[in-house]
Amino acid sequence: MPPLPTVLVSRLPFDGRIQDFDVVARDGRPLMVGSHGRSLQAFSWDVSGDAWTKHELADPWLGGDGYTELTALAAAVVDGRIVIGGGGQHQGFAQWDLESGAVRMSAEDGGVASATAAVLGGRTWFVVGVSSGPPVQLWDPSVADPAQDAPDDAPSPYDDLIEVNALESYSYASSAIAAGTLKDRPILVGPGGDARVFVWDVENDALHLEIDDVELDLHDFALVDAGAPRVVASGDRNLLVGDLATGEWESPITVPCAAVTCLDTTVADGGAIAVTGSEDGTICAWDLDARRLLAEPFHGEHAITALRITELDGRQVVISSDKDGAVRVLALTPQR
Repeated sequence: MPPLPTVLVSRLPFDGRIQDFDVVARDGRPLMVGSHGRSLQAFSWDVSGDAWTKHELADPWLGGDGYTELTALAAAVVDGRIVIGGGGQHQGFAQWDLESGAVRMSAEDGGVASATAAVLGGRTWFVVGVSSGPPVQLWDPSVADPAQDAPDDAPSPYDDLIEVNALESYSYASSAIAAGTLKDRPILVGPGGDARVFVWDVENDALHLEIDDVELDLHDFALVDAGAPRVVASGDRNLLVGDLATGEWESPITVPCAAVTCLDTTVADGGAIAVTGSEDGTICAWDLDARRLLAEPFHGEHAITALRITELDGRQVVISSDKDGAVRVLALTPQR
């Protein structure tokens, strides 16, 4: 079984390591946007041209308690401009215009554990996990108001579980919360503490499904629908697939590497696929229907901090980053 073909390998040309990243489309080409250290700097990488750009960001917290960090990041395109949102454990969520570095809004309270961009109900939202306050918040990237407060009415399954601190994940991944659609309704999926997983109906602000008696400590989540909606979750060296119609889990799949740090999912040739990154630098692609590896695992030397599945030149690819600042693009499907 051959490994996934390597399309491109590049390296962050600035000081620091890649903490987190997202991928947006610009002129039909993927642009990787990320953070690279405990500072208010971001970067963008034109994947097709292998060109890096550093972006200086204004400080929305005015130094705070001496920390200015951007360890969790999401990106979206608003009116043709790239907006990024994120933060770190020592400050609240903020949004910036990437090109100018100007602050669009910021929240004083919080402590950002994860951030991801998702289309829910036809609108793009930043789905944010925080480590103080309601652990899930939804922010609108189209709103530019530097004085905007945290959304009090943000749909959340965690209103009674603030003390659980459920979304404080050990990983750098944006996959700490999954967001998607179930039966044409936007949902959130994430850990509920006390061996539970919540599936939350965003429009109705109500619990859709609660999966109890989860025997593993799950950290990262993704959704995939190849004819049947499923949630994919990881905990330590295990990958779980759950049926969103019944709330039942399949038996765990053991990954042939160290603990999983991040994951993403897609559909290819009608089948559900998951890709995982691990603490020891291993990247695995999984056929979820056959419960087997799609290819020989890639074995790197440094922990995978984040990965995304996107499209490049007519094929699906996996973009991954590691703690040493390396970025690798692997072909997941053949070029069309």
